[in-house]
Amino acid sequence: MTEPTNDQGEAFEIEDDAEVQDTEDGGAIVKLDEDSEPEARGAFYDNLVEEIDDAKVKEISTELLKHIERDKQARAKRDEQYEEGLRRTGLGNDAPGGAQFEGATRVVHPMLTEASIDFAARAIKELFPSNGPVKDYIPGEITQKKLDKAQRKTKHMNRQLTVDMREFRYELEQLLTQLPLGGGQYLKLYWDKRAQRPTSLFIPIDDIYLPFAATNFYTAERKTHVQYITEAEYRRRVASGMYRDVDLPAPESIPDESASSTANNKIEGRQADAYNDDGLRTVFEVYCYLDLEDDEDEDEGEGNPIQDPLALPDAVEGEVDEEHEDEDEEVESAPKPYIVTIDKSTEEVLAIYRNWAEDDEKCEELTHIVEFPFVPWRGAYPIGLTHMIGGLTAAATGALRALLDTAHINNIPTLLKLKGGSAGGQSPSLQATGVTEIEGGLNVDDVRKLAMPLPFNPPSPVLFQLLGFLVDAGKGVVRTTFENLSDGANPNMPVGTTLALIEQGQTVFSAIHARLHNAMQRVLDVLHRLNRMYLDERVELEEEGELYVTRKDYEGPVDVVPVSDPNIFSETQRF
Repeated sequence: MTEPTNDQGEAFEIEDDAEVQDTEDGGAIVKLDEDSEPEARGAFYDNLVEEIDDAKVKEISTELLKHIERDKQARAKRDEQYEEGLRRTGLGNDAPGGAQFEGATRVVHPMLTEASIDFAARAIKELFPSNGPVKDYIPGEITQKKLDKAQRKTKHMNRQLTVDMREFRYELEQLLTQLPLGGGQYLKLYWDKRAQRPTSLFIPIDDIYLPFAATNFYTAERKTHVQYITEAEYRRRVASGMYRDVDLPAPESIPDESASSTANNKIEGRQADAYNDDGLRTVFEVYCYLDLEDDEDEDEGEGNPIQDPLALPDAVEGEVDEEHEDEDEEVESAPKPYIVTIDKSTEEVLAIYRNWAEDDEKCEELTHIVEFPFVPWRGAYPIGLTHMIGGLTAAATGALRALLDTAHINNIPTLLKLKGGSAGGQSPSLQATGVTEIEGGLNVDDVRKLAMPLPFNPPSPVLFQLLGFLVDAGKGVVRTTFENLSDGANPNMPVGTTLALIEQGQTVFSAIHARLHNAMQRVLDVLHRLNRMYLDERVELEEEGELYVTRKDYEGPVDVVPVSDPNIFSETQRF
């Protein structure tokens, strides 16, 4: 008797409890135990807010809102820095500084804008090529079974990111254009129950609050995502079961925006009205640690009282051995990661979700938001071009305005007129390229006896040289182009020397690109987990009925990586 095989021709053993039915052609239909298939997301991940005592829910809301306000105040200066970076791009005609006389220029040097657009164009080309951002990578020994599985997942995830998730590339490009200005931006992935697919969302850094004591985004004990949702979106989330059904009054006014959001609205030419017809409301989605329940008492309907709902687990030194089995109870009751959603205006808790895997005994926090850093610094917030060359950008803008204002004044006559020297006390206004009559006094036949033009120096060559120095100094901080190489390159230069110059000139940008590559790997890890938890049993291509992937393929390790190369970020290097 031949061994049974699956659709891929792979042999497998029939389990003792499997149901076998003979067919007329001499074959057999084997029905395996349902437990062999991966289980879908169950009640473990349901909204817990209805199961928790109202007094506890109110205490959680009060404590979290207090901490959120403190986190917001702690990053207020950061928001101002991001706002200044947006204003210094000059795109909103709102750049600070400049002369106050009539006709003074408001032009802004495009240093920040040029660097941001150039950086985003180079980064998106490497992170998201036309064929998709995913490729297979098999750790350990490569077998045909592993290879087929990885290729199916690669093909499916590339289709998800390029076709199914229509918003992904747009959200990623928004993130990359803002990354140099804000220093860090965030991308969130979650499963959309209505669309039955993963969804991505760009989160600007001004909508993320971290505690003052945090030193890293992923290890922060509390992360708050500030969301602005319409009344219709709120109702959709209630209908899908994401939020509990609470009759919240419609907000009367537009929610308060951050300073950087206000600056961005000026760039886009948007202005909010006072009517709030869409019913915009502010919702806080907080990733934090809570001491809500004890797993052993959960089935009995008993929960541990909340002594400090925001307390973190105490650090445990060493490993727990057999002699410390009596400490297991203390470890199990330690605070665990949860996701709490609170409406700002009413302080109502809309949802509380467990934020760890059901089979994870360590209860490690799951990642939903991925940080894209520009240049990491000492604290939890990375820095960007606004912090590194913001002063140089302001100086370059000042020098450019001084040159243009000097040229303007030098070409528009400014006169001193003799008091009482003209009839009627006239004060004519001189217009460029125009002819203006002036009445002379008695026996005055020469206008030069009534008015004297003031001498002004022409634009200074020294100031022009200073402007060039400031621009070169600003671009030298983070090189994103090969202009230095192209300007001074010798056509007969050896290839090795050329490559060495490229590598040396792009060291800083290469490090930034490597950080983006690492962030994309985290994005793929989150997408891989979402597919394992929510994907249908079989995903087929509707037009051809071709099997793409099964949910069981996503069980096990992540065997896909970004197609980008952290060591190569341009066609010149690749060539």
